[in-house]
Amino acid sequence: MRCSFFVVARMVFITVFFAVVGLFSHISMGGETGKAQGDLDSHLKQVQEILSKAQSSYTSLKDYTAVIHKEEYNGGKVEKDERTIIKFQKPFKVYLKWLSGENEGTQLLYVEGKYDDKMIIRKGGGFLKKVFGTMEMDPDGFWLKKFTKHSIKEVGFGGIIDQSNKQLEVAQEKGLVKAAQCTMSEVDGRPTWKMVLVVAPEAKKDGYYCQSSIQYFDAETFLPVKATFWLWENDMAEVMTFSDIKLNVNLPEIAFDKDNKEYHF
Repeated sequence: MRCSFFVVARMVFITVFFAVVGLFSHISMGGETGKAQGDLDSHLKQVQEILSKAQSSYTSLKDYTAVIHKEEYNGGKVEKDERTIIKFQKPFKVYLKWLSGENEGTQLLYVEGKYDDKMIIRKGGGFLKKVFGTMEMDPDGFWLKKFTKHSIKEVGFGGIIDQSNKQLEVAQEKGLVKAAQCTMSEVDGRPTWKMVLVVAPEAKKDGYYCQSSIQYFDAETFLPVKATFWLWENDMAEVMTFSDIKLNVNLPEIAFDKDNKEYHF
């Protein structure tokens, strides 16, 4: 079932890709070239507008909670399938608890500038809890790679929005955007802006995270609700879906305190 999901998702992307790139791939000369460039510029302007609104929305956000469903695929086969609850508050406080997957039961707390600027981690599973207990780890250390390809500082809405804005800016400056498209869609019954981006292969050496992506931003809040990133290696892909989103809930200080009795750090 998971493999078929990936294949279907990949087929959907290919369909969208050719719908967009088809505008540019059958060009002869002269005015057609100008029209194609005009179409791409128009779509890129829409992408920029959506990301700008997403950034503004995130800037005004104080805190939130959500469930993140993350899937990772390699060559069409699922390598990771997990759900994590996130509690986040600015300037940068994050609590994560893995609800399912190989890290089920694991908890992570990171409050920038507190606890010696270390992550507080409690591994899930009775035996592992006894062996490892509560650990303090560098937020950019190797151990985090067991959970994610990203730094803890890139977690949640902010990481997706910041990364998308920064990398689009680089790709545009160097003329590496090959296709872009914005359309209306739905995720879990809510209207969203669906944003597709494809970059040239040479973008990899410039540190661009993925060769292509499909991202969905809520049409009301402009925060990301789903994102699929096709990476550079062998059809590797990441899919992240946010659900049960609650914004500006005024989380109490205890929500980011390692002595919170609910956490058992």
